[in-house]
Amino acid sequence: MAKNQEPEIARRITENQAEIERLQQSGEVNEQTIAELNKQIEANRQRISNKLLVGTRCFVKLQEMESASDMTAEERQCLIDYFAQLRPKRWQEWERTYNSLTPSQYVFLILQDDLHYDDDTIAHILDVKPASLRTLRSRIKGRER
Repeated sequence: MAKNQEPEIARRITENQAEIERLQQSGEVNEQTIAELNKQIEANRQRISNKLLVGTRCFVKLQEMESASDMTAEERQCLIDYFAQLRPKRWQEWERTYNSLTPSQYVFLILQDDLHYDDDTIAHILDVKPASLRTLRSRIKGRER
């Protein structure tokens, strides 16, 4: 299942910021605790930044019609996370329309619905046979709510 992970990381950042504020306002200022919370905030921001950078690179690769067959599972997830930020309305539409698509299925939708590539181009990018696209399309259709 491809789930956009940024909201969870962003939620943790917000919680840590709220805890720092609470500690400062209550007078329970513990410099070590605040330093640790700030360290966690920075680490989470860095995680988001790194994931989106990788996702951007993968998206550009698709735009340039380069093969995606060598993308790792982590790179595909970064691409999906990036796409969810890039096209939030389309992402929300897919989330409402489909139950638990795989990363490969989301990559297919990006190629088909966002980049508007024809089947031959998608098959080339994914390094699959056209018949495999029909199967992939059918499986996606089967996950409609």
